[in-house]
Formats: sequence, C-alpha cells, structure tokens
Amino acid sequence: MKKHFVLILLLVAVLICGGYLKVSYVIQPGDTLYEISKKFKISISTILDWNTLLDPLKLRVGQQITLPQPEGFLYTVKQGDNLYTIARMFFTTVNDIRIANDLSSDFIKPGQELFVPRSCIGKAFNTEKGYIWPVYGILSSPYGWRVHPITKQMSFHTGIDIAAPEGTPVFSSTNGVVSFAGERSGYGLMVEIKTGKDVVRYGHLSKICVYKGQSIERGSIIGRVGSTGVSTGPHLHFEVLANNNTINPLAILPSTSKVYVLKEGVEEIGAGGE
Repeated sequence: MKKHFVLILLLVAVLICGGYLKVSYVIQPGDTLYEISKKFKISISTILDWNTLLDPLKLRVGQQITLPQPEGFLYTVKQGDNLYTIARMFFTTVNDIRIANDLSSDFIKPGQELFVPRSCIGKAFNTEKGYIWPVYGILSSPYGWRVHPITKQMSFHTGIDIAAPEGTPVFSSTNGVVSFAGERSGYGLMVEIKTGKDVVRYGHLSKICVYKGQSIERGSIIGRVGSTGVSTGPHLHFEVLANNNTINPLAILPSTSKVYVLKEGVEEIGAGGE
C-alpha cells in the first residue's frame, strides 16, 4: 500500500511539473478504438495521431500502441521555429507550451520534441463565423484561376493553399462526419468532412488522424500538414463545396488578419512577435 501511494504521488508530481507519460497498451480481444478512447479518456484522433500505422478498422490483438497521459500532441521543432510560431500552430499560448515542457527559457532547437496538452489547444480559435481556420500559416495560393505551379498552365484552383511547416496540426474547421480519409489523385492524403449541405476537403496531408464514418467536432485534430500528391512544398489545400459547387473558402472563414485570436481573459505571456 505504501509503495502504491508513493507511485501515485510521483505520477501526480510528474503531471504537475508539466511532464507527460507515454502509456504502452496491448490491444485485447474485443477492443475497439472507441472503448480504448473511453478507457484512457483521450480522443480517437489523438490515438491515431500517436500511432501512424494503426488501422482504425482492423485492430490486431497483441498489437502495442502508445497513448499519452494527459491527452496531447507532439511537435518536432524545425529550423526557424520558435515558441511563438509553435504556439500559433496549436492556437494556444507560449506560456502553455513552456509549462507543459518545463522550459526555463525560450531556447529550443531543431529536432527537439515539444508536448502540447489537448486542454490548452484552441484558446485562440476565431469562431466569429462558425468555421475556424484549419491551420495557422501563410495564404500561398488563392481560390480561382491561376497559373498552375507545376504544369504552368492556366487552371481553376478549387480551394486555397495555406503554407505551413510539415507536421503542423490540421484542425477540423467545423463539425461533421468524415466521408473520406485516404489517398486521392492530386490531393495526396486527404480528409473530406460532410457538414449539412457543405463538404470540406483537406489535402496534401502527411498524416491522417481520422477514419471514414467518424463524427468530428470543430477544432479536433484531423491530420498534419504535408506535401503529398501534386504539391511543390508543405501546405494545406482547403476546399469547400456548397450544394456540390466549390466556393471561395475566404467567404466563410474569419479575416486573414484574425486567424489567431485569444479568447477574452486569456493572456499571452512574453511572446513577442507580430
């Protein structure tokens, strides 16, 4: 009993100090992602983000998976990243990332893994129009006619491109149900979500964190930015269809100058930047 009590104290101390645990779980007969998600109190999308090779519809008994406690996500620092830019990728604050990783300074280096708790993600989603920006990045190609960057021919761009580092999380812009999750010509790895009469597509992903038929809430992680399919570099292709016709996504998204907006009462501490 005494050893068990000490172990609990140590576990609580690790969590309070800003650490996280990687729990290894061996899939048992009868397990489903839903049951595992309930047991460990983490979302199915989080499980899939941590276990890239896991087939959500064909779990193998005896297969070992990794589950984070508390729920959260890893991001590998790239050249040119800083805490300010990473906080924006997760729509959270620099201070939240400092605390979660027990950082005594703002110094980070390429290759370093940072943990971002699910509980702090979304503090800066701008929800004024219902749809939120699915990724924090730079608008690199608008909707409409353009010279295709690869074919160099005039073609109609059915969505917008948002450039961001590979591995940047992609969040569902709205509630809905996943109608497609996989590889599609041109789009590379793509997720399609139906919401009422609208269909939203997220293309060129490096990783997919959802499966067909899954119900998704706005702000849930659905994948990571990549450069799969017909692409010249890491970015998200974001496309919206209303009544089977594509529309300019900028018409339903908040202003490009208000992609990241901290909710009232939430303060960014020591971030600097723009």
